[in-house]
Amino acid sequence: MEKFETNPEIANFWAGKLGLKIFPTNPYTKAPCISDPFSKATNNGSEIDDLFRGFWKRCYGTPCGPINGITVFDLDRKKGVDGLKNFLELEIELPQAPIISTPSGGFHVIFSSGQLEIPNSAGAIAPGIDVRGHGGYFIGPGSQTPYGEYTWETKCFPVSKNFPLVPEKLAELALSPKRKRSGSKSRVSSEMLTEIPEGQRNCSMASRIGYLLKKMDADRAWKAAKHINENCCKPPLPQRELERTFCSILKREARYG
Repeated sequence: MEKFETNPEIANFWAGKLGLKIFPTNPYTKAPCISDPFSKATNNGSEIDDLFRGFWKRCYGTPCGPINGITVFDLDRKKGVDGLKNFLELEIELPQAPIISTPSGGFHVIFSSGQLEIPNSAGAIAPGIDVRGHGGYFIGPGSQTPYGEYTWETKCFPVSKNFPLVPEKLAELALSPKRKRSGSKSRVSSEMLTEIPEGQRNCSMASRIGYLLKKMDADRAWKAAKHINENCCKPPLPQRELERTFCSILKREARYG
């Protein structure tokens, strides 16, 4: 049987260069080679060597969601479905973003999403468009499989960990996939990553912090609030002002939640 190995040096390079935690996966099935892969995933060079030791067949998985602060849109092109075509038809204005070409002819597009727990979905936005969010993962560039190699398209985006923020409309679609739409979509959730002008910063951040505290624990909500403040508020609120707003909403939620 032919072996398909990812040199540990490649995995180390990508984890070190991008600062992303990774774990070994089976190149034939893409399934994790270890139990509890998300808690064991690491971007530490020596820990990667230990984690991958003993697996002669391997490529590597990259967790999505808050663990790495990213969300990936997987555009499949197979079985008569063209996810790329359907993605382009959404007419979403996209910033330059990292693109990983897959052996099947599809693409993984990577965006920064901080501590937001964007859900996984398959074909909910449109046929051939899958979302790898909180609890999901994708196969990292340089991984070798029997079907081909996962390749970073450097002409589109240089090898860098400075991923662009997920676009507003794309975040809205990912947070409210069609399979869950029932006319009761939260306005706050759909506007979580929209720009906040100077005169609306306190009010908008209070609403978004309240939403975050209903969806996650206080530590992750605080990290998400800082991410939103830095990327959405024009200009960002001063740190102390954001802390006061956060603590006020946290006390309110504890009292009435």
